[in-house]
Amino acid sequence: MEEIAMYHLAYDEQCLWNALKAQALSGVLTPADRLDELRCALRPAFHFHMGGLSSAGGQEEEAMNWFRAGSLEEGGMFNAVMAAFLDRNGGALRMPPAPIFSDPHPYEHFTTVPVVVGMRERFLDFAASSLPRFETALTILDVGCGDGSLLVLLLNRLLEAGRIDRIGRAILVDSSAAMLDLAAQKLSLAFPDLSVDKRHGRIQDHAATLPDGIDIALLSLAYHHMPWDEKGVHLRELAGRIAHLLLMEMDGDNDTPELHSPELAVSVYQSYGPIIDAIFAHDAPIAVSQGCVDNFIMAEVISFLTQPRGERNDYHMSRSQWSLLFADSLPGHYRRGEATVLLWEGCEFFACHWGKANHTGMAQP
Repeated sequence: MEEIAMYHLAYDEQCLWNALKAQALSGVLTPADRLDELRCALRPAFHFHMGGLSSAGGQEEEAMNWFRAGSLEEGGMFNAVMAAFLDRNGGALRMPPAPIFSDPHPYEHFTTVPVVVGMRERFLDFAASSLPRFETALTILDVGCGDGSLLVLLLNRLLEAGRIDRIGRAILVDSSAAMLDLAAQKLSLAFPDLSVDKRHGRIQDHAATLPDGIDIALLSLAYHHMPWDEKGVHLRELAGRIAHLLLMEMDGDNDTPELHSPELAVSVYQSYGPIIDAIFAHDAPIAVSQGCVDNFIMAEVISFLTQPRGERNDYHMSRSQWSLLFADSLPGHYRRGEATVLLWEGCEFFACHWGKANHTGMAQP
């Protein structure tokens, strides 16, 4: 994986961005003006910030101008994609009419993008090398299971690596009924003797009623759908029931920054821009790629740009924040491994493994 540059706003830069934002909102600063005061790497992110602010404020033409000007600055496609999205949607940042993930196809396409395939492969290698051997039939929980494809890959990898011999039960939790059904079908097809326990809803709805004795909880791109304090509540409910937790998440500063803050704009711009580039670079019909971006990625981006903390659906955190959260919310568990699974053009995903003390997965005498 190549090295990347991740940029953060220092306090003086936050003050500068807010001052420039005030000038832009008053009409003193325009999209055509040079932004020599800003680091060149962050100028496209400022255009993205002002485009989002203008659109959220109903200034549709001004938003389009900021995004178009930003597309001339950047090496990626994010500002251009935002302008095209506004053009297709009457100038407004509108959330998709159907709830995100109600249709599994955009997510399924996302899982076939080469950088995502590589990310999953590195996660599987990490999980197989970090987890102990389980002598008894495995019980595994998949939180936000999606289409179930990652869980199938994980179970097969653990079998191949000799970490497990038998799989007893898979507990699937997802807020999308369509995703849940698809995951159950894939699991049953791959492992006909497996007991599949489907639980429709969010983990918040089921954490308190999950059984004891869960060997592994898979938290892949799922636990970021709640803010920090809520994550902690439900992790503490899970702690006594689960021996090992495997997390895969985006390393981003998207939880604590408030709506319309420069910090949030910079984080979203750097995190989601490369993902959008990768989706469009993937060999697929343009309608499929467009649908994946509009109904999956853009749904999250629009939420960040238009909904305040507490209402939006996504709260990615940095690796250090996750470590603090787990240390505080998983009594009796310790950090047993961590790995970078994707490092690409300003976008980073990582995996970590936390396990109970003295729990090796061995059968008890």
